[in-house]
Amino acid sequence: MAIVCRPRSLPASKMAAAARHAVTINPANAVEHRLVLRTPVGRRGGPRRLALLKGRRWPVTGVKLSVQFLDRPPKDLRARILSHMNAWGKTTNVLFTETSSTGQVRIARLDKPESMSGYWSYIGTEILEIDKNEPTLNLDSFTMQVSEAEFKRVVRHEAGHTLGFEHEHMRSDLVKRIDPAKAIAFFDRDQGWTEAETRAQVLTPLSEASLMGTTESDPMSIMCYQLPGSIMKDGKPIVGGRDINARDFEFAASVYPKKVSTTKRRR
Repeated sequence: MAIVCRPRSLPASKMAAAARHAVTINPANAVEHRLVLRTPVGRRGGPRRLALLKGRRWPVTGVKLSVQFLDRPPKDLRARILSHMNAWGKTTNVLFTETSSTGQVRIARLDKPESMSGYWSYIGTEILEIDKNEPTLNLDSFTMQVSEAEFKRVVRHEAGHTLGFEHEHMRSDLVKRIDPAKAIAFFDRDQGWTEAETRAQVLTPLSEASLMGTTESDPMSIMCYQLPGSIMKDGKPIVGGRDINARDFEFAASVYPKKVSTTKRRR
């Protein structure tokens, strides 16, 4: 069974403070908001709730985040993970640096309990609301033996979430291609998700403004799930991205440019 990414969501008690904090960090976050159905992810599921999510992007002037490895993996593994996170810096003012003290980004490799295992990250500025002894990003069981292709697919994807980017496969035109009944049955078998979890993670479209920002959806984006043809209405799979592609780099550069224009930026 392939592990899919499951972005973490803050508890309801922290949502209001997180929204205020996000707007303080980047005032543009105030105009980017949406209602979304959220549910705790895990085989038992949990109560659904509507949450008002503000944009959670970092300042346009750039992103400089400290990274702490909670389980103290070997030096070569830490360096390899950081190098893939910093792949986003090719076209952006983004830098992740390791710290021996408490980091803003805190990486774990938990494979249990189920509620904490898998690949996941909180989105953008939400990482600042997490208790300092808890991870903000998880790379289930990652070691130096993991393939380079998997480092590109997973670590760069989760770093994208930390930068504030949502899942591309949740754009409305891609969601419309999915057969809900088939998707619910598939993710029940493959991931142990409840119907509510599949609706929240796969079947609930997000606003166009919160996604990768291109004029049309990009099924090859690093932020896009791989979805099998068996759950699609037309039988054609969504291949999903295996690495940051040219569109991803272009959009990321528009959000966190290496040089900030002195003129007003168009959104």
